[in-house]
Amino acid sequence: MRRRDVIAGLGGAAAWPAAGRAQAGGQRRLGILLVYGATHPDTPVIVETLKESLRRTGWIWGENLAVDLRFGDGDADRMRRETDAILAGKPDVVLAQGVVGATALQQATKTTPIVFMMLQDPVGAGFVSSLAHPGGNLTGVTNFDFTLVGKWLQLLKELSPSVTRALALINPDYPARLAGYAVELARIAPELGLVAQIAGVHDAAEIEQAVTAFAREPHGGLIVLPDAVTGVYGAQIIALAASCQLPAVYAYAAQVRMGGLAAYTTSVVQDVQRAAGYLDRILRGAAAGNLPVQASDRFLTVINLHTAAALKLTISPSLLAKADELVD
Repeated sequence: MRRRDVIAGLGGAAAWPAAGRAQAGGQRRLGILLVYGATHPDTPVIVETLKESLRRTGWIWGENLAVDLRFGDGDADRMRRETDAILAGKPDVVLAQGVVGATALQQATKTTPIVFMMLQDPVGAGFVSSLAHPGGNLTGVTNFDFTLVGKWLQLLKELSPSVTRALALINPDYPARLAGYAVELARIAPELGLVAQIAGVHDAAEIEQAVTAFAREPHGGLIVLPDAVTGVYGAQIIALAASCQLPAVYAYAAQVRMGGLAAYTTSVVQDVQRAAGYLDRILRGAAAGNLPVQASDRFLTVINLHTAAALKLTISPSLLAKADELVD
């Protein structure tokens, strides 16, 4: 399936559950809660990969599997409303993207099985009892741990050796995650000769205020941490980084393909495939609490050469050699 076909089909996603109800009684129900909107560049990748992965295990959307796909657009209140709508359909299992999606579902149900993906620190955030034995009704795939801050800071320094200041952007409303990243920034930044700080942002106005204020002093660079807000407002952050002449490292490759400088990231496709495997097992009777949380094990370095040139950065041969994808 071509990517543009998936994008075109997202507008009709809400019709899938209704089509499913016309099928025979053996049909199962899947809810999907994405923090991104339908126009986010990773959304068609997630949907296409999930649909194909489930097809390979025998689950056909609209036939033996009724699918209720909903979007949060980075808005916690909307996520809660979409959660209520999904659960009203009595799904057999729900896929939740990110900490915002998982939080909304965890607060709404203690019985419906939930598979999360693109989420950090599931134990510290209280989603599972342990990685090996989650307990409860949640399990899934975690993509980054807090030590990845070191990789992002190191990549920023390799790209722009003159950087001495770093500003990390994230939604501050999830205290365990915020504290985890803050601790690692404070620990690792001095080792790299950097002074780092975190800006808590919720929307476009707060992002613009934080970035423009930071850019008033020289030798700065951005770390765009993984979050629904930084994902939904990725295009704005990329534009601000360009206008302020700030090198920026992102958590997802999609942001680099949109014009961001670089990312050290996981394979979204692989993470979705793993989540789909757990959806299949739960649909066949497995208990979510008995399925150990999986961690991403494939990491990619992605660099946008056009953006590097615009920032007048010279990428070293060693960094070019270890890049998994170069965007030109």
